[in-house]
Amino acid sequence: MEWNKDLIGENAGIVWRTLYNSKMSWEELLKNTSLKPLELASAIGWLAREDKIYIYNGILYFEIYQEHYY
Repeated sequence: MEWNKDLIGENAGIVWRTLYNSKMSWEELLKNTSLKPLELASAIGWLAREDKIYIYNGILYFEIYQEHYY
């Protein structure tokens, strides 16, 4: 598999949609996204860099950050 930014971005989209309105552990994300561990890690890194994901108390529970505009 060839790695590039587009693939990582696509995987980040998969993770973001999976987490929409929910909070999941690492294991739950692996199961629900069908991504491999390295794919999931890079997608989470992408979302973290864009400030679009929460990591709770150093424990691997993830939730997306949803901006609200009024």
